[in-house]
Amino acid sequence: MAKKKTAIVNRRRVLTDPVFELTRQNNAEFTRACKANRLLRRAFALAMLNKADRYVSGRLTKTMFNILQSDPVNGRGERRVTNGVLGILEGFNFNRDTSLQNVLRGPYSVTINHDITQATISFPSFMAKAMIETTSGANACMLSGIAASLSLEEETWPVNPVQTDKMNIILHPREPLQLQLPVIEHKSTNAIIIALGIEFFHEIHGGYQPVEKKHNVLAVVKVFPANEV
Repeated sequence: MAKKKTAIVNRRRVLTDPVFELTRQNNAEFTRACKANRLLRRAFALAMLNKADRYVSGRLTKTMFNILQSDPVNGRGERRVTNGVLGILEGFNFNRDTSLQNVLRGPYSVTINHDITQATISFPSFMAKAMIETTSGANACMLSGIAASLSLEEETWPVNPVQTDKMNIILHPREPLQLQLPVIEHKSTNAIIIALGIEFFHEIHGGYQPVEKKHNVLAVVKVFPANEV
């Protein structure tokens, strides 16, 4: 019997053969999701210190791909993250071991001013003992926030993270608390992505000893899409 000749699959064929059209579409969209993941992680690099797990890149790429798939404008292979439902990012935790939803039990709001120069995370009545839950035995914490104006397609991300002083969880008084986050070089085509983080410490004789990174949290708490700012 004659042996059937096997077609050779090479890069040129994958790039041109109609048989591989679906593969080309998937690769193009996956590449865009990876780029959006990379841009957000680079923008949030300072905020992610001591708060992100080692698998965050893969998890974030998956989330970006879900956003890309929600693009109602373009067809398969041409869909983009910037046209998708960016609100899917809200609630994303950079640390898979601990979520902001489990650590922070009090109410807060996220607003942005009319000039789009500052976002504010407001706690109307913040009492650390009642609102902060930690499994590490830490007795001190520090809140941080970041607001980034991003297109998720361009290599620009000027940001300025803001953080509170370290506060004793047991002794901190009940009081209003605000994180006022500058929004730098905003463009009308950019979305504004805001994250809130909590880092824990052991306060010993006036000094602060960091706890294991797995107990700290950072999560996206609000996304203002370009057409809603």
